[in-house]
Amino acid sequence: MSLKDTDKLPLFIVLVVNFAVFYVAVKADAVLSGAWLDVAHSPAEALPAGFGLILAGVINAQLSPHAKARIVFLCWQDPLPGSQAFTRYAQTDSRIDLRVLKEEYGPLPTDPREQNVLWYKLYKSVEEDASVKQVHREFLFTRDYNTISMIMVFVLGVAGFVQIPSSSTSLIYFSVLVLQFLLTGRAARNHGQSFITTVLALKGAGR
Repeated sequence: MSLKDTDKLPLFIVLVVNFAVFYVAVKADAVLSGAWLDVAHSPAEALPAGFGLILAGVINAQLSPHAKARIVFLCWQDPLPGSQAFTRYAQTDSRIDLRVLKEEYGPLPTDPREQNVLWYKLYKSVEEDASVKQVHREFLFTRDYNTISMIMVFVLGVAGFVQIPSSSTSLIYFSVLVLQFLLTGRAARNHGQSFITTVLALKGAGR
């Protein structure tokens, strides 16, 4: 099973939870007033949101890793984290022995694309290492979660302002969607950095 396949179930759970939160937000007044029958008997009101979540998953599957990296790292030109492997990430991780890397691979590149090319070469030589597979999996999951979160800000955010009766509740709900996007983006960037530096640390240790 590929790393992407292992993320399918967690991402499906993310969509289900977001659907449930949207439905509760739509029925917030009924929940607070104790009118539980109204909540249980009108699930059809959430169907547009359900369709929107399916659409979010479909759109996410169409985007390339490059496009998703642009969303996560908020960078249009050379957004892949490997593009800053040696000039940024390697400089801040005490596990990485840059002296060994320089001896083995000569002067380390500073051009973003050349950095990514060299880093990817190093990655392919240690991709089966358990620690690399773990951080790679975490990065892929949070990257896709962040991409879906951005789509949900627009899809569910708009649906919320239309379907949630209370304007204050709809604003709170929209804020939660934005917060989810910001938090998943930060998590994806952190895992992306860890992915980059774990590979460099292993290669600096002679792996």
